[in-house]
Order: sequence, then C-alpha cells, then structure tokens
Amino acid sequence: MITIGTRYYRASEDSERRQRRSRESLAALPAVHRVNLQFTDETFRPEGFETRAVLRHDSTSVTRSGGARKPIVSEMFDALAAAASERGDRYFAYLNADIEVSPSAVHRVRAGDRDAYAFCRIDLAPGSRERQGVLLLGLDMFAVQVDWWRRERRRFRPYIAGESLWDNVYAAILCSHGRAEVVDAEPGIFHERHAASWGGGPFADYNGYLAALDAPYFSRWAHYAAGLQAGHAAGTLDRERLLRDVFGAPVLRFSDYPRHGARALRAWARYSLRRNRAHGAPPPGPGQR
Repeated sequence: MITIGTRYYRASEDSERRQRRSRESLAALPAVHRVNLQFTDETFRPEGFETRAVLRHDSTSVTRSGGARKPIVSEMFDALAAAASERGDRYFAYLNADIEVSPSAVHRVRAGDRDAYAFCRIDLAPGSRERQGVLLLGLDMFAVQVDWWRRERRRFRPYIAGESLWDNVYAAILCSHGRAEVVDAEPGIFHERHAASWGGGPFADYNGYLAALDAPYFSRWAHYAAGLQAGHAAGTLDRERLLRDVFGAPVLRFSDYPRHGARALRAWARYSLRRNRAHGAPPPGPGQR
C-alpha cells in the first residue's frame, strides 16, 4: 500500500472540475490509501478519501499577508508521512490538487527501491485533452519513504504550495541526500493546462527568499534541468549518469560556507526590509526551517 494525497478545496467551477478528475484518478488506483488534508477549521470532505484536518499553518500566516490561503508543503509531507506510518505503508505520495495519476506511476514506486521519486507531468490540452508533452522543468508528484523523510526532514524548509520554486528545491534535496529518481520518461501523471494562479506578490517573495537560502540546491536543479534538456535534444541522455554528476558531490565544500552564509544574510536582509515595510514583522532567519 501507498498513502497518497493532497489538500483538495472548494474552488471555481473550472478548478473544481480539474480537482474532480484528480480525485477520480486516485479513486481508480488499486491498493492505495487516499488522504484529503485540510486546515484545522476546514470541512471539505470528498467521498472516498480519509480527511485529516491537521494543517495549522498557511500562506497568510507565514507571510502575514492577505490573499488565497495556501498550505505549507513540509507540513503536508509531515501529515502524509504520519498517515502512512499509522497504516504501515512504506511510502507516502504528495501531488498537486489538479494532477491525475495513472496506475503506472504508482507501480513505478512499488516496483522500485528508491528513497524517493519526483515526477514530471504530461500536459493535456484543454477540451481535447490531447497530450502536449512532458514538462521537464517542474515536479507535480513526490513519493517518499516514510523512514527517509523522518531522518532527513530537517533539510526541508516551509515553502508555500501552489507557488513556484519549492518543487525544484525539494527534488534537488531528495537527489542530493537520498537515492532518488526524477521521473520524466512516461511519468504517468497528467495535468490539464490552464492559466497560472501563482507568481508575484508576497507569497512568491516568500518562496523566493527560501529558495535564496537553499541556493546550493536550486543551482543543482538548474544544472540538472539544463543537462536533461540538452540530453533530450541530442538523443544522448543518460539519466543515472546525470544524477551522479550533478548530485553526487557534497552540496557545500568547506570553502563555500562563507560565501553562502553571506548570500543568505543578504537575502534575509532584503526580504526583511520588504516585509517590515509592509507588516512590521521579521521573517524567520537563515538558519530556521
């Protein structure tokens, strides 16, 4: 068994249609434990899912800004890991709320023995649902061994879900500290294209600040993505070699620490200035997760 879930929510008609397709795809999967995460004061309970109203933090509380209420990625991973542990499941999987999952994606996790899997998605055209190709630069589903997550949890910062950057950083951490696979060949997860509902504003600024603190990991992802695209274009892609070349060395050498520390302090100072002007409250420091 695998525990798989996300936070579904009441939304506009078009967004709810995509979420319904996601839920239907999970309902059709054999031998999975389906979880719907909610904030502690929410009551949205889709049929066929175990609803856990355990999320205590959100985009507005961590940024002290108004706007859409979005969950925190690391808190959702924690909640899914707890659900999986209670049922004796080896893996938990998190997906974005509009992602459709096929049995082949779950089979890849079950049949393998990796610490984690980060899945690229196949985009579908609106209406016709014609396949538009694999999106190589983002990740929309993660499957992680419960024991590995608990052992390495301290490395993951509280990014806002539904905003950019966190997926790239999380994938780089998984690959740098575990036996992880980035699944871009027939990944078996699907996403109907739609207008982006993220980018810009205080939530994007917050994720950007955390990504600056995680710059060594984000740089690794950028190198990996460039190698992936180049390998695809040339028809010479060796995924395992690319993973080893990019993620195999230590994240920071001793000589790198002063420069990275200075970079983190600059990012904290810039973000603090913007946030203090708006809200009069400092953000978490560079060493806090």
